[in-house]
Amino acid sequence: MEQKLRAALYARVSTQEQVDGYSLKAQERAFRALTESKGWDVYQVYLEEGQSAHVDNVNKRPVFKQAIDDALAGKYDVLVVHKIDRFSRRRRITDEYFEKLHKAGVGFLSITEQMDFSTPMGTFALGMFGGMAQLYSENLGEETKKGLAERRAQGLYCGSLPFGVVKGEEGVPEPHPKTHRGLVMAFEAAAKGKSNRQVAQTMNGHGFRTVGTRGGGPFTNFTVRGILSNRFYIGEIPDGKGGWLPGKHGPIIDLSLFHQVQELRASKRRRPLPIRRRATTYSLSSLIQCVHCEGPMWIHRDNVGRPRIYCSSQKQGLKCQSKATYLDVYEGQLFKYMKEFVVPEDYQERVLALYSSLSAQRREAQSTKVRLIGRLDRLKKLYEWDDISEAEYLTESRDIKQQLEFIVEPEEDEEVLDRLRAFLTDIGLAWERATQEQRNRLAHQLFETIWVRDRQVVSVRPRAELR
Repeated sequence: MEQKLRAALYARVSTQEQVDGYSLKAQERAFRALTESKGWDVYQVYLEEGQSAHVDNVNKRPVFKQAIDDALAGKYDVLVVHKIDRFSRRRRITDEYFEKLHKAGVGFLSITEQMDFSTPMGTFALGMFGGMAQLYSENLGEETKKGLAERRAQGLYCGSLPFGVVKGEEGVPEPHPKTHRGLVMAFEAAAKGKSNRQVAQTMNGHGFRTVGTRGGGPFTNFTVRGILSNRFYIGEIPDGKGGWLPGKHGPIIDLSLFHQVQELRASKRRRPLPIRRRATTYSLSSLIQCVHCEGPMWIHRDNVGRPRIYCSSQKQGLKCQSKATYLDVYEGQLFKYMKEFVVPEDYQERVLALYSSLSAQRREAQSTKVRLIGRLDRLKKLYEWDDISEAEYLTESRDIKQQLEFIVEPEEDEEVLDRLRAFLTDIGLAWERATQEQRNRLAHQLFETIWVRDRQVVSVRPRAELR
């Protein structure tokens, strides 16, 4: 007798969503009807009330975290939600936890969108979404980087302007008529040897507050440290690679004062702790094994930086006749395999439908835009009612308009879907375009183990749902 699938429901409702169609009871009723129609056993219903799905920290959603932990522990087979936005409204969180479910062999089903990933092939499609859609999102981000690079080439700042500065004519930053005094005060206090904490207390005591997307709060050690080391104040802009470029604006702070602060702080700075470098992830990391001794293969760069693969047994002094070779040799062989790999058309459509439905990024950008426009309208009314001065109105409105300029909305769904469709149709193209880390994610969606003998990939063990 075939064993029934065990299904669990995760139902969530925020404080503002206690309405018909979104209530916890409505979500549970739909779940019960679904499991009865499919003949599934109900493992558990996870109900989370008054919680938003906009948060990045899942520890703030304890019921969601428990549902995922139970899935990873193998306590049920399919996680069901009433609608995908019940699961998460953050693309990063959605990608990450879909991948976790995929690796645990747990399916996913959204009742409203009618997306059923509860079959073995469906579980594979779910994993493909986590790998392929993320690859697409990162590639699309390159277009935004090009726009930012163009602004930098023109000497223009990218992002919210720092404290003490306002956008002037033709978009060139200049000293803020109200807060520049506080900026000078901070540098003068630091030049006298005051600590970050003491500088923050001085600025807070004079009524100054932070600026930016999370502005309006008191200064702290951290915010003061950022201000005092920011080379923007001497006419430079970040180059996007950790360095600095000449900016179109001139110095906002006297050069001698800025360098005096840097020299004083450098003399007090303790010797930094050694940096622990993050281990490099290669395309076949944790996947490749030696046929000769069945041990794992290790990867490191040679003297010219080319990744080389060798058997770990040899490194440990054990006997193994495996010959070392380069990573790109194996990658070339796997690329030929990828070119022959076909994702069935119906599952391509499932992945595309899932990607299309996750429009949280667009909604967030649009809601932020609406909120800022609303603030601009209210500010104008306050000025018209003589509740604020003309100078206050002009300053605040410039800040809001500047924030509006830097809101980047995602590209149109059709363009995104066309590109994703191309990758799903040609997995080899996705492999060719991907970075090493992206290739590793993609390889883990397909393989459990890749066996090699000397310079040859001799066999692959596909994931269970692909066998």
